[in-house]
Amino acid sequence: MNRYIKKAVCLTAALAITVSGLAGCGKQGENKSTEGATGRYLEEDIALPKNTGRILAMERLDDNSLSLFTEDKETGERYLWKSADSGKSWEEDTLPEGLKLFNCAYIDWACISGNGDIAVSAMQEASEVVVSQGLSLLYAKKGGELQSLTLDVEETDNMKTITGLRFSKSKKLLATFSYGTVCVLDPDSGHVEQTIESKDNVQQVTDMGNTLLLLTDKGLKTYDMNTGESTEADKTLSDRLLKELESEQKKLRNSLVFGHGKEEDMLFYCAESGIYRHISGGTVVEQTVNGSLASLGNPKIMLISLAVMEDDSFLVACSMDTEYKIYRYTYSADTSSVPEKEMKVYSLEDCPVLRQAISIYQNQNPDVYVNLEIGMSGEDSVTVSDALRTLNTDIMAGKGPDVLILDGMPVESYIQKGLLEDITDTVESADQEDGLFENIMRTYERDDKIYAVPLGFLIPAVQGEESLVNAAESMKTLAEQVSSIREENPDIGRVMIPTDSAMLLEIFYDLESAAMKNEDGTLDEEALRAFLENMKNLYGEPVTQEEQENIIGYFSAAEGVVSGLDGLRLQAMGLLSQTSKAGTGWIGSVGQLVEILGVNEALGLDYTEMRSEGKSIYLPYQNAGISSKSSEKELAADFLKVLLGEEVQSSLSTAFPINLKGYEKTLELGKTTYGGNGEEGGASITMSDASGGMSSFSMGWPEEKELDKLRDLLEKAEVPASTDDTIWNAVKEQGEKYLNEDLSLDEACGNIIQKVNLYLAE
Repeated sequence: MNRYIKKAVCLTAALAITVSGLAGCGKQGENKSTEGATGRYLEEDIALPKNTGRILAMERLDDNSLSLFTEDKETGERYLWKSADSGKSWEEDTLPEGLKLFNCAYIDWACISGNGDIAVSAMQEASEVVVSQGLSLLYAKKGGELQSLTLDVEETDNMKTITGLRFSKSKKLLATFSYGTVCVLDPDSGHVEQTIESKDNVQQVTDMGNTLLLLTDKGLKTYDMNTGESTEADKTLSDRLLKELESEQKKLRNSLVFGHGKEEDMLFYCAESGIYRHISGGTVVEQTVNGSLASLGNPKIMLISLAVMEDDSFLVACSMDTEYKIYRYTYSADTSSVPEKEMKVYSLEDCPVLRQAISIYQNQNPDVYVNLEIGMSGEDSVTVSDALRTLNTDIMAGKGPDVLILDGMPVESYIQKGLLEDITDTVESADQEDGLFENIMRTYERDDKIYAVPLGFLIPAVQGEESLVNAAESMKTLAEQVSSIREENPDIGRVMIPTDSAMLLEIFYDLESAAMKNEDGTLDEEALRAFLENMKNLYGEPVTQEEQENIIGYFSAAEGVVSGLDGLRLQAMGLLSQTSKAGTGWIGSVGQLVEILGVNEALGLDYTEMRSEGKSIYLPYQNAGISSKSSEKELAADFLKVLLGEEVQSSLSTAFPINLKGYEKTLELGKTTYGGNGEEGGASITMSDASGGMSSFSMGWPEEKELDKLRDLLEKAEVPASTDDTIWNAVKEQGEKYLNEDLSLDEACGNIIQKVNLYLAE
């Protein structure tokens, strides 16, 4: 667990109002109760047609062949392909001339019917900015010419943006628009047969016979396709689908897709957890493919289409970052239903990077079952202390995990007690293969042995005018400078952002946590007192409710903000509107550096690393280790290699990878996003404040000197921050009372020391 990542506290950022110039738990899986049983779907990565880049649509046709609509990865030219053997071989099919690149500049959504008809929402003429608004709805019958569909209904504001297209089993076109509007239309005439207005956000649409199914954030809604009237939804299916969308990340479009089988009343769907089938009105939603044993379990996958073939195999088209794939799942009656070997992985909190690594490892090792246990699922009242007591009991009883993700845990204590295995050979092997940041890979090296390794790391930074940047050598000098600015500018509002006391407290606790600890793990009371006094100077008077609303309340995120922007935060707005003088936080990606430099250029500011008494600090992210009591140390070491490998490391977006090749790959992805390859890219951010004033800044790829400066900061980071959440929680609880209430400094320090000493004595 990483508190900083969890709360998404960043250095400079804002919620975007306008973004232009960018193209647009408990335990994982099943347990071993099925040991001895056979029969399982096996995954195969299908070879795509030559030079395939983007997959626009895939569909099983009525004759059980497969139709695939693609774009060339280099030229962008479009092709239609057909396969008579479930993707084992491909032959080029006839694509309507109107959909070729020279006739159609951009395609947003596409779908194929069972008899090979094609419908798309597209921009036919080239434009500098590609957006969904104003795209044409186009349709071509199999072998026919492309035509533009003019709907025979009055267009409402809710019908400006198409957010999804799909053909029904009866070849009707189901068009989803923004704000929950869905139209059932006859593509041959453009006649809108039904218009459904849902007040909830529609994720996906499908049909079963004459019933239209709308999957929304609130559950499944069903309508009669002939009358448009609401009908009673299948509760069993609705409840199961809601579980698939329980996290905000999974509510993103393309986290779930539907498919149809041979039977009229049977529906299939594919999600991260696997492929499922359900008979209408039944009481069971049956899992046919376990996502935890397949690439589907990778949280980075965005689903495009599910094709259910007549031989009961499945084909799933999907994308991962910029790479597109089709996976085929075929049933093997002789294969063990659950792999015979088992490896246990434990983490206090769930993590997409961890699940991605499990997916990759599982795909490489189909004979190994990875049992992921999450200590705090968020669905109960389990605290960090509760989870750690249970974990420690299991470890000492010989029932503990093989691999430990140690964020939030007392790593030093585990090393001293001999609970962590020496992983030096595994870490040095990864270093020899791809190269690792030397300073970070030895974070937990003791007596020439490495006992744990961070998968990534962040560095602390402050952004503002020259006097602030020059004062960042220590928390004390920075706090004095902020206090001085406050005295000179009594009407400025908040000198430093974030304004939330818990966020600001966390940023500086991580900066000073190492300096506040004695060799025996206890807190140095004098250092703790100095820390809280400096926090008071940094924070100032408590934020009033009115002030909080004026600073934050009027920001809202634009629909469809591109995730490549690394999650723009609130700090930039305070700096751009001149209501604050400094932004502070931890940098974990080159995208955040782009945001910092964009604001700096607009305002003439600078940034630098924050130091603790002149020392360079870094925050380890996702510390991984192997239990010394593991019975599967060889498997655990192989899994650790995957965690440290380029494929997983290059996907880190909230922390810098420890893997050097992974780091370089994140730079390459960043160049594509921000126009660093000589191509169009970058972004401009425009925001409005409470009085209607407008502020904006541009973001482009950094110059080499800025990238060199960042690399230098990463390479010289020398002191790791503490990631023990129990100590942090004690500091947070009393620190907030000291900053916002009447708790005295003596009381706050005394309470913290007492809580920490009790914890360490357990």
